[in-house]
Amino acid sequence: MKVEAIYHRPRNEFAYYDADGTAAILLRAGSGDIRSAALCWFDKYCIAESMAETEMEPILSDSLFSYFRIWVTPKYRRLQYYFKLTDTAGATWYWDEMGLHGTQDGCTESCFQLPYLNRTDAITVPAWAREAVFYQIFPDSFARREPTPTGEDFPAWDSEPDIIAHLGGNFGGLRDNLDYLSGLGINALYLCPIFQSNSCHRYNTYDYFKVDPRLGTLDDFKALLADCHSQGIRVVLDAVFNHTCDTFPHFRDVLENGPDSPYASWYFINEYPLAVDEKYRYERFSFERHMPKLNTENGAVRRYLLDVVRYWTGLGIDGWRLDVANEIDLSFWRDFRREVKAINPDALIIGEVWGDSQPYLAGDMFDSVMNYPFTNVCRAHFLDGAMDSASFRQEVNRLLTHYPEPMTQCMYNLLGSHDTARWLTIAGGRVEAVACSAVFQFLFVGMPAIYYGDETGMTGEDFVKARRCMCFEPGDGAGQALLKLYQRLVAFRKAHPALSGGVFRWLEPRPVQGPAPLAFLRRTEGDEVVMVWNPGGEAAQCRLAWDGGTERSLSLAPMEYKIFADGQEVAL
Repeated sequence: MKVEAIYHRPRNEFAYYDADGTAAILLRAGSGDIRSAALCWFDKYCIAESMAETEMEPILSDSLFSYFRIWVTPKYRRLQYYFKLTDTAGATWYWDEMGLHGTQDGCTESCFQLPYLNRTDAITVPAWAREAVFYQIFPDSFARREPTPTGEDFPAWDSEPDIIAHLGGNFGGLRDNLDYLSGLGINALYLCPIFQSNSCHRYNTYDYFKVDPRLGTLDDFKALLADCHSQGIRVVLDAVFNHTCDTFPHFRDVLENGPDSPYASWYFINEYPLAVDEKYRYERFSFERHMPKLNTENGAVRRYLLDVVRYWTGLGIDGWRLDVANEIDLSFWRDFRREVKAINPDALIIGEVWGDSQPYLAGDMFDSVMNYPFTNVCRAHFLDGAMDSASFRQEVNRLLTHYPEPMTQCMYNLLGSHDTARWLTIAGGRVEAVACSAVFQFLFVGMPAIYYGDETGMTGEDFVKARRCMCFEPGDGAGQALLKLYQRLVAFRKAHPALSGGVFRWLEPRPVQGPAPLAFLRRTEGDEVVMVWNPGGEAAQCRLAWDGGTERSLSLAPMEYKIFADGQEVAL
């Protein structure tokens, strides 16, 4: 037994609980080391009367680790516990905070603890998020209704985008195409920033309390919000609280009055006289001189931004996507969550964190993050061929156990965004690789997200070119095939509860010829979905059975997939 592979600690992704006082307990062990694991759990004030031993369920395994999980509900909202392990030779071991023991003597004194399952510390996320299928829109490039709100003379609609210049997309154009979105089947919109700004991307805010006039008026936005809600589509807004535009009135005051400005402490000023130039006189987002970084540790800044949060949340939006979330102090995000949830407990909070997001997903800040690690794993496996099946399985297991399961179930799983090249371009135009990755995305745990136009085969070699004007009617076979696939995927996911709340379990295809395919199962009561695919470079034949059913013979070309729902093969 590899003792160093055994892992557990409380109050994190390996031990958490819900508002009803039901705790999830996970244990990791070396792959194949443990035949079975049981949780020995009790109340510290009545050990003998409350002691229970409950078998844990093996949930995931790969070449490195095996994972076990159990849900228990302590009678008095206090939980103390240790683990009973049986190795492959039949020997019994006990694991507590002091490590591995041959007997359970002393385990009740050195046990793991959740001393009290306080309701305010429970892991809760909006219930609707598990069933969400997101669609991200870059408002400047999605659709333009004429006449435009400001009457400006914008470039032709099919003009190439650049980093700043506007193409003139507006709320009217978006409203004109809500039937398209409803036909696609999505039920949640993530809108890139809509607040007043001097750039097309609007990630440099000028006025947080106003919509950008090029998009329309506040009444236009309210009408859009009402139209979306009437069609069952929730709306999440993008907030940029890390930095402002250099024309933001408070920053302009600092430029004019220097250290005498009442807003000097709103920013991180390194040197006076202050000027918007290449010299590093103030902290910025990246090194962009037009995006001075806000000091969210400042009380006045916090009050201002939280007023912004209360205003827009009070208008009835369904959540927030938070730009550059990992560069803002954590205490601000705790205050942010309290304000949002006090107005709308069902509002979804999604942080932009490109790497490890554990500090933000402990239940006191975000509900979800943009899951770029998922994106990277999918790219390496499906598009680049740089991640073999064993490594892919390990990485997927890590994604599934890295955060508390309620957050994992509402991770924002994306393949592309306004900050990346287009997925089809990255794939080199290989529709079969894009299709297989999209099927995996929609059948995996979490919220699948479509970046506008990916469903119609739009291309773009960098993040600027990925902001081209929306193509609603694909003109080639690739785009037509992808649109049909996405329409069917959205409908399929909505039709199968196993995909929004079911367990994830790997299956074990038995190779007959060629590489071994990968396969997994999603299951909830009364519903079951299976995906099997061939990630290898040559044709594969295998035999696959699950749940004691009849073994099936399957043949798959490279990057071909097959889907089964309730035992029957489904064509997507």
